[in-house]
Amino acid sequence: MQNIKNIGLTKTTHAELSELTSNYLSTIETQLPQNSFLMDIVAFIRPKLSNLYAALAAIRINSLVEEAFELDQIRDNAFIVFRDMIQAYEKTDDPKEQEAYKQLWAVIEKTGTRLYGEGYIEQSGRLKTLFSEMDKADKKAAIATLGIEQRYEKLKIAEQNFKKTYNERLEEDARKNYPTVKKSRAALTPLVNDLIPVLRYIVRTADKDTDLSWAALINEQTDKVMAQVAARRTRKENGEEEE
Repeated sequence: MQNIKNIGLTKTTHAELSELTSNYLSTIETQLPQNSFLMDIVAFIRPKLSNLYAALAAIRINSLVEEAFELDQIRDNAFIVFRDMIQAYEKTDDPKEQEAYKQLWAVIEKTGTRLYGEGYIEQSGRLKTLFSEMDKADKKAAIATLGIEQRYEKLKIAEQNFKKTYNERLEEDARKNYPTVKKSRAALTPLVNDLIPVLRYIVRTADKDTDLSWAALINEQTDKVMAQVAARRTRKENGEEEE
């Protein structure tokens, strides 16, 4: 029996995500128009896809867009690691480490434990506040106590690299609209992820005489995008320039 393959959207570009979603929805509309439940899902997803298209249309769609997106992911990961390294000391029995943890975690909570979910500009603003607090003498001492100085510097460097690309190389109108891309993508991605199990359920519960040729079309689109993601990863691992 034909099965629906998994799709990993984390490393897809904006263009790949929008094209993949569009192809999924078009396949469902043309191959399964009689399934009212799926048609309702398509109708719900399409506006989210349109929002991503509109956001992309408001900026220069070129390598700078994807570069900023990748630098933002690096920045997100740097914050998450820094946050988690502080939280790891929550249960420490060392009095000095416990005091250092309390000082630093208070700053994390103040600026946002999930600040990476904000738009680009909002996230930079929160990080600016975080750095302002963490650079104070008592917080620097606390960071040293926990031995996470290098991780803190990595977070600051990640933010600097992002801001350099964002502020110096994007046009003014792009800066005003660019956060919408991140939010639009964040709204669309979970819907596409949730669509796969629904399609898989339909396949698994179908009668043996049911035409499931549409499943192969869905898988073709998945394979195409995943191959592009894999090829890009291979080029990076080999140190090759992307065109």
